[in-house]
Amino acid sequence: MKALTQITTMQELADAAGVSLATVSRVLNGSDKVSEKTKESVMELVRQSGFFPNETARTMAAGKSRLIAVILPDVENPYFSRLLSEIENQCVGHGYSMIFFNSKGDSEKEKDIVNKMMARQADGMFIAMTKYKSESIPVLTQATFPVVVMSQNIEGLNSVCIDHQEGGALAARHLLENHCESFFFFGRKDDEKFTGFKEELLKEGIAEEKIQTFGDNDWYSTNFDEASGQMDYFMQKKLSDRKTGLFCVNDLFAVRAIRAAHRNNVKIPDMLSLVGFDNTMICDMAYPTLTSISQPLEEIAAESFNLLCRKIKEGKNGEKCPQSIIFHPSLVKRES
Repeated sequence: MKALTQITTMQELADAAGVSLATVSRVLNGSDKVSEKTKESVMELVRQSGFFPNETARTMAAGKSRLIAVILPDVENPYFSRLLSEIENQCVGHGYSMIFFNSKGDSEKEKDIVNKMMARQADGMFIAMTKYKSESIPVLTQATFPVVVMSQNIEGLNSVCIDHQEGGALAARHLLENHCESFFFFGRKDDEKFTGFKEELLKEGIAEEKIQTFGDNDWYSTNFDEASGQMDYFMQKKLSDRKTGLFCVNDLFAVRAIRAAHRNNVKIPDMLSLVGFDNTMICDMAYPTLTSISQPLEEIAAESFNLLCRKIKEGKNGEKCPQSIIFHPSLVKRES
């Protein structure tokens, strides 16, 4: 029998404990199919020998890597950094390792990461994409592992998100309640947030010409200096004597709107009412504090993880039909 300090493989550990290799594997994997006496005996040998299992060998034998990949578009955005933290909590709590990628709004980078993770044999992937019609979608639908899209509902893929149109409608109703007479959205015209925003205003009798957009760009790949310039132009050229409502695609740009208002002597909320999106920590740091549409991040992360785990467990023989889980947003009123 080898000295305890020389035990380097699971087979050697099994020989020293007088049990089968399968029993050692069950003990190390926390299976409840092993008696407490056997489990204690094996674990005592592990402690005495300092044995550390070769994780790569174990995962190869099990056919699972216990590795989850996460792709987010902008980790500097506090919404995505908090979402990442929630997903990490889920991974750690369920015995998975997590590898994170910041795509910076680059669809080509997203596609490259997906291919690399297939080569690494990741068990699954979470992704928040930069566009509703991202070029990476065809690659994701052909991935060899389950994929769950967070923050958007993408046809043909498992998705967990809020109803963005409902969020836009909440913003519209809030601005109407604050007696706004003209309405602007900062973001892309094809954003579901704007769809809900516009439809709610039209339903309430607002003339279409009083509902406008600006900043119709891919803001994940545009610097904030350009956005600040557009906000200054808006404050100088687009406001009238009548109270205006501004709804921004996220809190980061809403805070830049607040700063532009200060630079241009626009009083909030007397002349301009503002609503952001995501209800991040910066809402309470702004002056005045920022009203925002809130997403239930803990629930989104938990449901995303549960959905991915179900798909991993089902494997290739599981249900092929993608699942969508949609949460309701809420409005958090503050000073803006």
